[in-house]
Amino acid sequence: MKNAVKQFASLGVLLLLLCGMACFFRGTPRLSGTSSETYVREFEVFNTQCRLTLHECATTEGDVVFRELDTEMRALHNTLNAYDPESELSKLNIRAADEPVKCSDLLWEILLAARDGWRDSDGLFDVTVGPLLGLWGFHAKRSTWPTDEEIAAAKAKVGFNKLILDEAEHTVRFGVNGMKIDFGGIAKGFALSKAIAVVKRHGLKCYLIDLGGNIYCSEIAPRKRNAYAIGVRNPRAESDNVGVVSMTDCCIATSGDYERYRVIAGKKVGHLMDPRTGQPCGGAEGIGGVTVVVRNPTLSDVYSTTAFVGGEAVAKRLAETSPAHPAFIFVYCDEKSVKMVETVGDVSFTKF
Repeated sequence: MKNAVKQFASLGVLLLLLCGMACFFRGTPRLSGTSSETYVREFEVFNTQCRLTLHECATTEGDVVFRELDTEMRALHNTLNAYDPESELSKLNIRAADEPVKCSDLLWEILLAARDGWRDSDGLFDVTVGPLLGLWGFHAKRSTWPTDEEIAAAKAKVGFNKLILDEAEHTVRFGVNGMKIDFGGIAKGFALSKAIAVVKRHGLKCYLIDLGGNIYCSEIAPRKRNAYAIGVRNPRAESDNVGVVSMTDCCIATSGDYERYRVIAGKKVGHLMDPRTGQPCGGAEGIGGVTVVVRNPTLSDVYSTTAFVGGEAVAKRLAETSPAHPAFIFVYCDEKSVKMVETVGDVSFTKF
């Protein structure tokens, strides 16, 4: 999915939240600065810049936490990277049309999380959109606009209900030839849940984890502040925010039409696919970006994609019925500027 660029404003921890969804680990983490009070580590994961900030944490302890985090992220890379032919997911995508494929515990866990997201979203969130991403140039470049026949053929290979899952054996088989799983809409949120678990195991109370725009803020804010302040980007102006969310012990993520895209026959094509139509989603009802605030890190990823594809009506249903109680910020745009900002659910949001 499911997309992110960020800016930190010194100790105010004001972040600029974008979206970005390529799913793979790359590069060697680098130390950006440490002290006896604040430990900061910048690194790349899922092909986007990330940051771990641990307040009131000595360098030696921070190094231990980061090494564990690095191990977790590498395990995710080796499992979920659809662009690495050696990953577990790539091997599953090759074999699952012919036979049931046994999943590791990690792959099985994210598959079940993806199934929950598919059910919650009434199919708007679907990790089997791989054939559509391929059709629209996200796995290999194309210069011509897909025909209606090509779209229909790719769409016929999409649908989580076409997967055959064996609950006892933890195996997956494709019910239709040509299916392909892509965890881009859930991987960063799922990874964030693993990163939070690492930090919590060490008993740290004041920290922020940013995995390329999928962000968790701890229950205790730094420097005796009441909350973290997270900026929500203007989709039409990279250096501007449309407002700020005040939050603690919560996750935030954004899906939008301005980061990951391709240009086909002179037209801009976004990476978020609508499984109902087989078409790239330009944002329902003129949506330029959707930010979700929710305590569940995996759902922050899933629900931002779902709301971007489905619009406010879907967001209202999720806000009213989901046990996770998500809240949403919709930024409506034309091609050049923001036209309107609306919130759905209970969120502490200050609009600029």
